[in-house]
Amino acid sequence: MALIRGVERPLKDREAILECKNRDFYSVLVTSTRREEERQRIESQQRKDGLVAKSRLMGAEDRGMGFGEELGFGDSAIKPKLNLKGSKIGEGVPIILVPSAFQTLITIYNVKEFLEDGVFIPTDVKAKQMKGPKPDCVTVQKKFSRDRVVTAYEVRDKPSALKSEDWDRVVAVFVLGKEWQFKDWPFKDHVEIFNRIIGFFMRFEDDSVESAKIVKQWNVKIISISKNKRHQDRAAALEVWEKLEDFVRSRSHS
Repeated sequence: MALIRGVERPLKDREAILECKNRDFYSVLVTSTRREEERQRIESQQRKDGLVAKSRLMGAEDRGMGFGEELGFGDSAIKPKLNLKGSKIGEGVPIILVPSAFQTLITIYNVKEFLEDGVFIPTDVKAKQMKGPKPDCVTVQKKFSRDRVVTAYEVRDKPSALKSEDWDRVVAVFVLGKEWQFKDWPFKDHVEIFNRIIGFFMRFEDDSVESAKIVKQWNVKIISISKNKRHQDRAAALEVWEKLEDFVRSRSHS
C-alpha cells in the first residue's frame, strides 16, 4: 500500500470536487422554481374544483330539459309555478337569501367570494372595494370540474321584494340569529321555514356559545370558520355546498 500511495498523484480533494468553475446553475434554479409554481397552480385549481358539485342539484337530465331551458333561457313552453304549499322547488334559478345586516358574517357583499372561491372576506372590506350601490341580486355559480357545467343561484337580501312565485325558488337562507329576520315571511313558524328551506348560521369558531343559543333551537346547520386561518375557509364553503346539494336533491324528488 505504501508503494501504491507513493506513486499516486492527487488531482482533487473533497472540497475541490464540489467546486464547479465556469458553471452557472441559475437556469436550473429557474426551471425548478417554474415547476414548483406550476405544481402550486395545479393544486390550487384542484382545490377550487373540490367545491364543485358531484352531481347537478337541479339536473336538466332528471327533469328532461337542456341547461339553457333549466335556467329559463330556452324556448320551451312556460310551466305553471308550483303552489307555495307544495314541497318541490319552483321553476327557474334557485334563490339563496342572506341577511342585509352587517353584523352577520355572510352578506350579499362577500357571498360570491365565499361560495365560489372558498375565501371569506369581511363585509366591511368588500363594501369598501365595491364600486357603485349595493346590488339587489348576486349570481353565484357552482362549477363542475369535468364537464364544466354550471349551476347558478341567485343571492338576495330583500325577502320583501320577492313575489309569491319567487318563494317557491328559495332553497336556502343564511340566518342572522334574530327572530325579526323572518318577519312577514309567508310561513307560520320556524318549523315550516326550515322544512322548506335549509338554514345556515355562520360563526367564528371561537365565538361564545351564547352567540348561537337561539339558533340551536332551530333546524339550521351551524358552520364555523376561523378568524385568521383563511386556508380553512374552503372546507367550510364545501360543507355548505354539500349540505345544500343534499337538501335540494331531497326536496326536488319529494
